[in-house]
Amino acid sequence: MAKNKFRNKSAKEVEADLVLNEDQVATPTLSRGERFRRGVRSQSGWLFVAPALILMLIFTFYPIVAAFINAFKQDYNGITGYYDGWGFSNFVHVVKGDKNSGGADFVQCLVNTLVFTFVSVPVSTILALLISVALNSIKKVQKAYQTILFLPYLTNALAMGAVFATFFTVIGTKSNTDTVGIINLILGLRNNPIKWTDKVESPVWELFNGRLNIPWAKYIVLMVYEVWSGLPFKILILFSALQSINKQYYDAAKVDGASRWTTLWRITTPMVSPQITYLLVTGIMGGMKQYSAVVGIFGEQMGLNYDMGTMVGYIYKYIEGDKTGLAFAGSLILFVIIMVITFINNRITKKHTTYR
Repeated sequence: MAKNKFRNKSAKEVEADLVLNEDQVATPTLSRGERFRRGVRSQSGWLFVAPALILMLIFTFYPIVAAFINAFKQDYNGITGYYDGWGFSNFVHVVKGDKNSGGADFVQCLVNTLVFTFVSVPVSTILALLISVALNSIKKVQKAYQTILFLPYLTNALAMGAVFATFFTVIGTKSNTDTVGIINLILGLRNNPIKWTDKVESPVWELFNGRLNIPWAKYIVLMVYEVWSGLPFKILILFSALQSINKQYYDAAKVDGASRWTTLWRITTPMVSPQITYLLVTGIMGGMKQYSAVVGIFGEQMGLNYDMGTMVGYIYKYIEGDKTGLAFAGSLILFVIIMVITFINNRITKKHTTYR
């Protein structure tokens, strides 16, 4: 019967018969409770992310907003809530420094942080790439080496820094004789040891009439530590990336007679460039927030009058001294510096990153 119904009609007439008008379709009526339940089910994803979002609002976004506001409160005290009007006096005080009043010096802390970051991060990334390539070619004891190299990443930074400092420290023994430290012995400096971590006698370069100090021996100690402690995570990331590279690229390079260095810089490095970019960005961010390792190696005062102070150490110094406005101003400046450096880094690495 259905076939006979459409047998003598054209295609347009059949299509017109099959299309229903909107007023012919019955709209189901849902109760208020059913509409609410369906609405909740359609937005169930928000229920899963709500706990994390609430924690971020309380412990991340609120402190950022508070820092922006309180940085402009003059003579602000976070404990009492007192402040003497609004202005830029906190920023002026931070930039001018406070070395003569027993506080940490902003310029000194900023230079220290920049030097630590822009030396240790590239060096550790390059070493991690070379070690990862070497590990990738070792099959029998690969797992054992991975475990050994990853151990520093699992150790507390304060404890690791304190132990690491003993390699460079000149200390006394029970027989009242000095031990010059393992590093001085390796360098053959038994009779004239370098007092790498000594607060007073560690060698220092003074620049700009003493306005800026470069305690180069302490710099070396901290940067060696930073490179060593930063290797495990970088090796893990780069080694995992090497496993996914198509072996045909290496086979083609062998056929063409490419050397190992050519293969490394022309094939391996471009193939893992996204991971290298990630490590550089996160490494710079982490380096700009360095604090625990410096305290572990040089003590709570970060050397002599904060001559090894970092930006985070500068902020903590003024939080402890009830000068919260200065701490907020310093943290805001650090935030801006990290954003600018990250932006420049992204612009530079974007041109040299190969995505497969």
